[in-house]
Parts: sequence; structure tokens; C-alpha cells
Amino acid sequence: MTDILGAVARRGAEGSRLLDIAEETGIARPSVHRILQELIEAGYIEQRSGRRYGLGSALYTLGLSAPSPIRDFAGIERAVRRLAERTGDAVYVAIRRLDSVHYLTRAEGSYPIRAEIVEVGETVPLGVTFAGIALLAWHEPEAVEAQLRANQRFRRTVRGASQDFHETLVTVRQEIAQVRERGYCFDRDTAMPGVSGMAAPIPSETAKPYMALTISAINDRLPPARVEELAPLLLRVARELTPCIR
Repeated sequence: MTDILGAVARRGAEGSRLLDIAEETGIARPSVHRILQELIEAGYIEQRSGRRYGLGSALYTLGLSAPSPIRDFAGIERAVRRLAERTGDAVYVAIRRLDSVHYLTRAEGSYPIRAEIVEVGETVPLGVTFAGIALLAWHEPEAVEAQLRANQRFRRTVRGASQDFHETLVTVRQEIAQVRERGYCFDRDTAMPGVSGMAAPIPSETAKPYMALTISAINDRLPPARVEELAPLLLRVARELTPCIR
């Protein structure tokens, strides 16, 4: 059920067709249809024109009953701006949303060539962007592999992957290993051709990390030597953001 909610959520206002949901989740169409009907009855999904499905208003009401995962959003924005000013590059903060990451804020650095791989307010699957890879590293190996397989259709039809999907799997697995060993990941061209990025989970005092901090730039801006230089700064700012979240 959560897989289906996640698949619908990723389509946003556009809505998702039953076929899209079945292909993305790997769940048989009759089962998807049955679960969708149950979610519609609960108000968590609504059927829209063109035989598309979107999130229902009952989810909003349900969410109002939950405490906000963010204590100090203004503090997060200040830290993101300072890091962008210091590095000269784009800095993002994203939060986990089911099996996706949702981009909350971005600050631009002074470097004139931008590396904007996602927009504020955009939601993409875990493991597709650097922030999603940083958070996916906290999953069990079986869950990681299931998520990476589920990402194949998204990369092919939405992002336009620059490399073979199996090569991408190898690359993402390597980045996940980096997060587990060093506390951050770095790579080139994974999220978008010509773009490099490095991301670190923001530690939580009460749960596994559910937010991540990213520095993104064109490839020439992040050679290995500069990545080594920026890594301690990235990790320090990520730790400093812990009091801003729950």
C-alpha cells in the first residue's frame, strides 16, 4: 500500500494511471486496482479525469495530526545560504517522503554556471539524486536493491539516464558504500550529465536520518581534491542542522 501511495505521490498534480503505478511498483494491475479502491474509500486517493489517480485530501488531514519533523526551518535556510556563499555552489536540503525525497530549499552560490538538477518542491525516488542516495544508505540491503530496481522506469522515462541502467546500479551501490564508510557520497553524472554532487545525511536525535544536505556543481567545480576539501565542511554543517529537526 505504501508503494502505491509513493508512486502516486511522485506524479504530483499530474496524477498517475493504473498502468503507471503497476509498472513502477511491480504489483499486478488487478491488485493495484483493488488497493486503489480501498484507498479511495478511505479518502487517501482520489480518482481524477483521464483515469488518473492523485493523493486525497484525507492524507492532508491525517498529516495535520502529526508533529512537524522540522523545528526551525528558518535556521535550515540560514545554514543553506551560508554554505552556498562559502562554497560558491548550489546547496539543497531534502526530506524523505515515503520512498522518495522532497526538496525543501535551495540556495545559489556565486559561481555563474548553475547546476540545478531539481527544483524546490520536486519529489523524486530515493536513489535517483545525491540526497536520495545518502538516505537510501540507511536501508537494509534487500530494501536498497528493491528500490534501485523500482527506479529503472523513472530514470528511463523521466530523467533520461546518461548511462546504462546496470552501470547506474553499480554506481549507486558504490555511492551508498561511501555514505556508510565516510558519512557522505560523491559522484559525477549520476543525477544528470555534466553535474557532480556530494551529499550527507542530517543526523537525527530520535530516528534514522530522514533529511539530507547536498552540494551540487558542474563537473569542473568538484574535482577530487576539492571534494576532499569540502567534505569536512559538508559533514559539519549537516551536524549543525540536527537541532533544527526532530
